[in-house]
Amino acid sequence: MGYFTNIIMRSNLKVIISILRESAYSKIAIASSVIFALALFWLLSRTTTLASFFSMAWDGSYFSAFELGKARILGVIYVALYLLMTVTAIIAFGVSAALLAWLFRHTTDAKNKNAAGWGVGGTLTSLFASGCPVCGTFLLTLIGVSGGISIFPLKGLELKALSLGLMLGSIAFASKRIAKFKTKGCAREVGVVSDSGAHQLEAMPRQKRLRHGLVWAIIAILAVNQFLIGSFVPKAQSISRSSGGLRALFGIQQKAQRQILAPKVNPDGKTTSIAPWPTITEVLAEPKGLDPLEAAKVVMIAAGKPFYAPEDISFDDPVNAQNRWGAFETSIRLSDEQEARYQKLITTMMTCSYCCGGPNNVTMNRNCGCAHAKAVRGFYRYMIQAYGDKYSDEELVGESHRWYALWYPKGMVEDYLLATGREDVVGHQSHGGAGPDGRHGL
Repeated sequence: MGYFTNIIMRSNLKVIISILRESAYSKIAIASSVIFALALFWLLSRTTTLASFFSMAWDGSYFSAFELGKARILGVIYVALYLLMTVTAIIAFGVSAALLAWLFRHTTDAKNKNAAGWGVGGTLTSLFASGCPVCGTFLLTLIGVSGGISIFPLKGLELKALSLGLMLGSIAFASKRIAKFKTKGCAREVGVVSDSGAHQLEAMPRQKRLRHGLVWAIIAILAVNQFLIGSFVPKAQSISRSSGGLRALFGIQQKAQRQILAPKVNPDGKTTSIAPWPTITEVLAEPKGLDPLEAAKVVMIAAGKPFYAPEDISFDDPVNAQNRWGAFETSIRLSDEQEARYQKLITTMMTCSYCCGGPNNVTMNRNCGCAHAKAVRGFYRYMIQAYGDKYSDEELVGESHRWYALWYPKGMVEDYLLATGREDVVGHQSHGGAGPDGRHGL
């Protein structure tokens, strides 16, 4: 990165300034930077909020393996570097876009593709790195990479640095081409189309190899990320067969009861166990005659309208329920005593396991900015205000897991099958707090 910066500062700064002084290209630079900044913000907001992002840094959530004081210091340093690299990348993106626009308008040189390749590589890397070390990254989740940037030693700053280096490389390459065009004015060298329409396309094997190498480096990083996450996933079927099948921890639910199996944070504050939680509504028994997966869904996935919910909220419409519960987080005001109870629920009891954190780093509900976490917080505020002390804290958490199962049915069903000794039905994907073996220690 320093190499590219020196090139730009020493050789091509005047070229960059001269291009940006032209009204059309300054507008391109500003518009491109704004669009890129909005894209990065949108991607971050898919997994967390800015308030939660800064709060988790101060809480030590990003570096929970260290003692709290050190974790906080590292969190502050991380946020400072994250913001510095992000702002620099946003500016670099705008400058790169303006220079490339100038090049493609004035020349047809094949070498322009090299500058564009650097810029595209930097842009994609930056987009994939946009996210939260705890809550994950939206784009990586879309391509099936669970855990996101949380497993990188520097929590994704590596990708930020790579992105910035590629963008600065694009600027360096483009400004160098513009400088050559302006100083030499040689159509043959820069590839300007002549009057007859002929132009020179120079072969650039070294640059092509470099560009291809960078692309493969990005692919390799993502592949290593997936491999490391995959190493936490147990070989469920082989374990089950070698041990003769796991004994059911809690037993298959033979009758309807007010209880649900769901993650519960362990005393270490970092991992979870699967535990029975009391619920407010009745949890159905496993129906006979269905295959184990479908039977498990009947138990874990609630249906109908619970008596306590407002008119337009039901288990049958998870998306609307998520939005409606989420609105209560900011619209309901609690007394000081009620607020203390609410803070206990979201800080020490309810975990956000299936989209955030890593196997040894569970995310508590308060620290997650995802829409489902917001909905759970709204649910607690509503229930505390509307029903007071009618239900215990454990019942509120258990009932919130019923809603959580609507938004993350895969993880909840897998945990249920694991706890009842049938993990070989669909396997068990490791998730936040599942422990080093990815199976809650089972």
